[in-house]
Amino acid sequence: MTNDDPQFEDADAAVTRTVTAFVNEIESMWGRWEDAVSPSYIVESALVELSAEVSKLTDAFKDVVGPATSKLLDALADYRDSEFEDR
Repeated sequence: MTNDDPQFEDADAAVTRTVTAFVNEIESMWGRWEDAVSPSYIVESALVELSAEVSKLTDAFKDVVGPATSKLLDALADYRDSEFEDR
């Protein structure tokens, strides 16, 4: 999705910075617990938590997003729910 409006450019840049910071923080955890906690566990846990938090944010406007975004949000909610059931 593109838009020439500077506000969209600013929003896109802010999202990119936030995602980069999130990924860098996740990556910085690797090795913190030596061999007891693998990077794959950290990534999986981060995805479950992110899915839970994103689901809370999107509940209010899920009905106005496009079909692809709606499918992704449903998949995130399903992933979140399946992971919480397994724990």
